[in-house]
Amino acid sequence: MNITVTQADLAHALRTITPAIGTGNSHPILSCCLLKATGSSVTATGFNLDLGISATIPAVVNEPGAVALPQRLLAGLVSRFEDGEVVEVHDGAISASGGSYGLAVQDAAHYPELPAVDGAATQLDLAAGVRACLMAASTDASKQILQGIHIGDGYMEATDGHRLMRIAADLPDGVNLVLPAATMKLMADAPVSLASAGGHAVITAADNVTIHSRILDGTYPNVAGLIPATFTTAITLDRHRLARKLERVALIAEAHNSVVKLAIGDKGTMVISAEADANNGTEAIKYEGDTSKLAIAFKVQYLLDGLKAMRGHEQVTLSANTATTPVVLTPTGVDSVTYLVMPVQIRS
Repeated sequence: MNITVTQADLAHALRTITPAIGTGNSHPILSCCLLKATGSSVTATGFNLDLGISATIPAVVNEPGAVALPQRLLAGLVSRFEDGEVVEVHDGAISASGGSYGLAVQDAAHYPELPAVDGAATQLDLAAGVRACLMAASTDASKQILQGIHIGDGYMEATDGHRLMRIAADLPDGVNLVLPAATMKLMADAPVSLASAGGHAVITAADNVTIHSRILDGTYPNVAGLIPATFTTAITLDRHRLARKLERVALIAEAHNSVVKLAIGDKGTMVISAEADANNGTEAIKYEGDTSKLAIAFKVQYLLDGLKAMRGHEQVTLSANTATTPVVLTPTGVDSVTYLVMPVQIRS
């Protein structure tokens, strides 16, 4: 294979496929990228057996063919070449900026093939939902199904067992699957086309990028059933002001157990507090709504994550029943976004 490409195009392609490059795998070829040149373009592919990403860029193809090269070394070199210049790749020989480098070559025939998916493609715009749900997906490898985001029945859902994000989405009939959060993260910027079959999904994004992903096995839990039907307390707060006050009190909380207490008074004021060793902090914030006194404790980052996911909304409503039952945050007046958080039980 012998190609000539611009530094910017090749750097972009190699950066795009980086999430699909294997690390610490038993087979060294999984830490390589596959470069395949045909016609007037070259396609860079990374595949770690769970996630595959391909990016196609224009190129002058002097000699068609394919080669597998160490991706991180190749990407590092290309990113350090001068902007706008021409890069030549001739099998394992890379040259630009008056310099030349030789990289170890793996047989392209040994590179694993991306799974074929014979299913009808559906156009989806999930960007906003993905950004909202990502922070609630589990990172615990023992809870594999919770490491994904569920798409189906008109909603996108994610939970790690401590908090839940559920957001309405415009989904065609028949779409019902759980994709790994790492895959969904790649869908957070623009509309995509999705096809699924045989336990795999193919996602076609903008800029000639194609994503191949496995679909997580198992049935996603009925998280909608965790959301209380009624609440005895529902107060409305300024989202930005609440976030800023939580961020300040978090400086105290994070020195100990990252727990903050919310004391909702019955006269329109809520007090946020935290203690750590000899340090303490309190913030007061006004709310609207009728409620009896209630004190609840939370992991502060869980609250901040939920508020961040509701950017674009000026006010949020906090709904609760007791200090030990689920608490729900929603943008005020918006039914399509629900963020549920489990309180932390603490000694009085």
